[in-house]
Amino acid sequence: MQNLLIKPYRWRMQMKRNMLTGFVLLACVLAAGCAAFKPSPVQDIKGKNVVCILFKDTRFKTEVVGKVTGELAPKGCRVVTGLVGQAKYYKPADYGAVVYMTEYWMRHTPWHAKRYYKRYKQPENVIFVITSGDPDIVVKKPFDAVTSASKPDRVESVAREIITRLDRILGK
Repeated sequence: MQNLLIKPYRWRMQMKRNMLTGFVLLACVLAAGCAAFKPSPVQDIKGKNVVCILFKDTRFKTEVVGKVTGELAPKGCRVVTGLVGQAKYYKPADYGAVVYMTEYWMRHTPWHAKRYYKRYKQPENVIFVITSGDPDIVVKKPFDAVTSASKPDRVESVAREIITRLDRILGK
């Protein structure tokens, strides 16, 4: 009889310990990996004379952003940069122009670029730049975009094309 009373007590204690461990692990996973806890960008620079450039940090894109930034500074434009993954914090209406740089995925335009385009009702002040590793690929896209291979010799021409489109959008 005594043996029957001990087993339910141990089972309850083990259950409580397992539940507590589960809650602690869940809290750690949410705090460490959940996007809801990542802070939003702190750049409060907005206006019609500000160009926002969203890109994934690669060597090619960083060089293009450097060239574009250098060309815009003498024209009196300020440049705000951010990551493509945080695009929801950068609304096209807050800036004179937005440059959204992404890469071509396995024969289709990335869904996050299409979502950004649709979320803001097909904005006219957004320039999409789609790069790929293959210079012979034909990019299919639902919007107008600058397309190029991610080759070092293409940095100058891509930056020039972006500047031309920015000048048209900003009226400079």
